[in-house]
Amino acid sequence: MNTSFYSGLSGLSAYASALNIVGNNLANINTAGFKASDVTFEDLVTRTFGGVATNGAGNPMQVGLGTLPNSISGIFSQGSIMSTADATNVALEGNGFFVVGNTAEDRFYTRAGNFFFNDEGYLVNPGGKYVLGYTTKDANNNIITSGPLQQIFLPSNTISDPQATTFCQIFSNLDVRSDVGTTYSASATIYDSKGAPHTLTITFTHNGLVGGNDQWTYSAAIPDADTASGAAGSGVLGTGTLQFDGTGTLITPAANVAFTTPVFANGADALTFDWELYDDNGVPIITGYPIPSTTSATNTDGYPPGNLSSVIIDSDGIIVGVFSNGQVEEMAQLAIAQFNNPKGLMRLGGNLFAETNASGNSAIGVANSGGRGSIVGSSLEASNVDMAAEFTKMLVFQRGYQANSKTITAADTLTQTALTMVR
Repeated sequence: MNTSFYSGLSGLSAYASALNIVGNNLANINTAGFKASDVTFEDLVTRTFGGVATNGAGNPMQVGLGTLPNSISGIFSQGSIMSTADATNVALEGNGFFVVGNTAEDRFYTRAGNFFFNDEGYLVNPGGKYVLGYTTKDANNNIITSGPLQQIFLPSNTISDPQATTFCQIFSNLDVRSDVGTTYSASATIYDSKGAPHTLTITFTHNGLVGGNDQWTYSAAIPDADTASGAAGSGVLGTGTLQFDGTGTLITPAANVAFTTPVFANGADALTFDWELYDDNGVPIITGYPIPSTTSATNTDGYPPGNLSSVIIDSDGIIVGVFSNGQVEEMAQLAIAQFNNPKGLMRLGGNLFAETNASGNSAIGVANSGGRGSIVGSSLEASNVDMAAEFTKMLVFQRGYQANSKTITAADTLTQTALTMVR
């Protein structure tokens, strides 16, 4: 039997498959995170020539039966990083895959980081699969990057808890030239245990020189209406004196002053905080120089509750919430999987891969650890398809297909010639 028909047919089939791969690559040239595929071929040898195994020199005499694809594998080279305007878009620069799925056991892998928060507040991919990561925190509010993976949940009504004030700083100068009895007031905002703001006012009254030192009396108070009783004078937190030496340096009190408020009218607990007169190096932050009395700055550590206003994803895959009260908080961290043999992953469509025996088991961790790549926020990884290379392959495979079609045509001509010999 003339095997040239089958050799040519195998070539047609092989090159048709190769053209399918090129077509798929080119079709996905704008698919985020897409990894191109490549094909290689192997020859088919089925029998010896004329039933003779070797020639006189002992060399094998074999006839092939064409070719077929022996490998179709992914090309996992890095795609270009493209900036986007969406804070929840992420790109992986280096090794690894994002992990998506419905549960920690039902999971898939992708390089396409076009994620977004759905109407329920879950981070998902365009196919609706949950993005998996780590959300549990320890006692110090640090994300625990171990244990089972969890769905990342961050609803838009997430609240940043308030913090009560524990210290207050007022950077002021009190003019030593002031007449006796002159008053000067400085104010700062403090926050109670519910995060409600209250105005702390410290009124300074100049006493002049006392014992050779410049002396001022102070009185610290919040509005009487802010206290539970509301009685006149109920907002006064404390009084005392300040003394400055001949260089205008504060010498009394020699330490910070503690104030305690009464219970607030809104039901917030009584608040104890330090009026810090000295910085961390022991340098006074209130001076008595011969320049006009003024306050250059105030500083407290309290703040009100805040609403989630935006998110940022950093290079480690940590999702940071930015709140309306100016606070930033680490909310979750993306999980990154890597494989010994990513070429062994099975494509599932929808930019998803599944692990197989050939790929090996996934090693789950976080970005910038264990050989895993870095995450680029507000970005997407472009397809790694090389258009010029694909067009070149297309021409080569097209010529191969045409050549094999000629083989079949020539074999058919030979068969027709043999048939006409019997006429």
